[in-house]
Amino acid sequence: MVSIKNLGIGGASMFIIGIVTWCGFPSLIRSQIKKAVALKPRSEMRDLWSNFPQPLDFKVYLFNVTNADEIIQGQKPKVQEVGPFFYDEYKLKVDLVDREDEDSVEYSMKNTWHFNRKKSNGLTGDEDIVFPHLLILSIAMRALQENPAAMPVLGKAIDSIFHKPESIFVKTQAKNIIFNGLPVDCTVTDFAGKAVCNVLKTKAKDLMPDGEDLFKFSLLGAKNGTVLPERLKVLRGIKNYKDVGRVVEFDGKAALDIWPEDHCNAFNGTDSTIFPPLFGPDDDIVSFGYEICRSISAHYSHHSKVKGVNTLHYTANFGDMSTNPMEKCFCPTPDTCLTKNLYDLTKCLGAPIIGSSPHFYGCEENWLELVDGLHPNQEDHEMDMDFEPMTATPIRGRKLLQFNMFIKPIPKFKFMKNFPEALLPLFWVEEGILLDDEFVNKVKVVFKVTAVVTFLKWVMVVGGIGMCIASAGLYFKNRENNDRIDITKVTPKDNNTEKSWESKINISTIQAASVPANLDKD
Repeated sequence: MVSIKNLGIGGASMFIIGIVTWCGFPSLIRSQIKKAVALKPRSEMRDLWSNFPQPLDFKVYLFNVTNADEIIQGQKPKVQEVGPFFYDEYKLKVDLVDREDEDSVEYSMKNTWHFNRKKSNGLTGDEDIVFPHLLILSIAMRALQENPAAMPVLGKAIDSIFHKPESIFVKTQAKNIIFNGLPVDCTVTDFAGKAVCNVLKTKAKDLMPDGEDLFKFSLLGAKNGTVLPERLKVLRGIKNYKDVGRVVEFDGKAALDIWPEDHCNAFNGTDSTIFPPLFGPDDDIVSFGYEICRSISAHYSHHSKVKGVNTLHYTANFGDMSTNPMEKCFCPTPDTCLTKNLYDLTKCLGAPIIGSSPHFYGCEENWLELVDGLHPNQEDHEMDMDFEPMTATPIRGRKLLQFNMFIKPIPKFKFMKNFPEALLPLFWVEEGILLDDEFVNKVKVVFKVTAVVTFLKWVMVVGGIGMCIASAGLYFKNRENNDRIDITKVTPKDNNTEKSWESKINISTIQAASVPANLDKD
């Protein structure tokens, strides 16, 4: 009976421990994840968030114009994609300042790009590209919008600053377009040239000094290795894990002031480098992109699996300001809304740039009809990402943005007198990441521990139930055996049995106790 009792106690204990583990372990894991994701000073997550050691993949694709002379005469543009020019991008958050009272941290962003020749598929940056001079084209299209009467004067300024170019298109090496820069001479003394240069020196953000009143203009050169002057403030998530990374201030302001509606100016979502954990397919992934002056929402598409980790696949686009009432505040004017997946960046960048998905993927077909050489497809041109939802880890993700500019005939501007009307694609960039095995294995540790605990809880619950059943079975079997022996002694089965017992008693007990005859005689 002692062994049966111990078996029962052991089984019950295992069962209780299994149930407690079953109910308590998920809460424990959730609690630990909530603590681990917070941007607490000197924590591992804070270090990874502020200075992630793995570079992002940054790819640049340029559209080489193959019929520049025909465009000048009014023909449809023909372009040829050249790329990717592959760069390792390091994003560093510097000058961090914590504010305990509001559970926030403020920082500046520093981006640095290093050319990766090995991953550029044979491209070196020395390739000759025919490309519209973006500074000239931008000045012209902006002047057309704001002050069309100044176009003749602008033509004189262009001649002066850029040394009488023959065309708005230039032939130069790809590296000059992306980083090294094209020359801008502001040593000029004529009225038109000085006027334009004064505007450029005060408003153009992409000019790199190259001497006294000499500059160079490129796509990324001025940003490389420099600290962004506008600072970001985000919540740390120590008080509430759902707030981790949420943007609350940019450039000292609690909201933007460039759009006509408050909801378009609001900072919705995180800074795109960290997200709150423990989400599911019903939750959108929202982030604020200071580079594009708006928030973007990514929506759940389907379940996926990346590097052995079960993930949720999300996709994103620029919406449709022409049909969505909540996005009409992004329209250039109330009467001029762009169609789906196009986004006017003029107010954000100070240049008449139209953002889109690469090759106008997801846009209306009419934009494709105005340019030859574009081939949109989902695999290469859709903005998507794969998140592990428990830890909110982006195992794989990429942000895509194509820069375009409207062109049209400008009779009073000699470089564009006979231009066709089109949305001319200029270049597109892809910023993405696929976590290496070291970081993926860290994510997998959570699931390995969960799998082990799941196995153990089943063992304890099932084993405990089995031990309890075995204990009960042994107990009742032993009791049944005891009851059967008592019945045999007290209640004989039949008369024959009774006689048999009596006979046995007389022979083996009473007769054996009889006094011998010889003793009686004495």
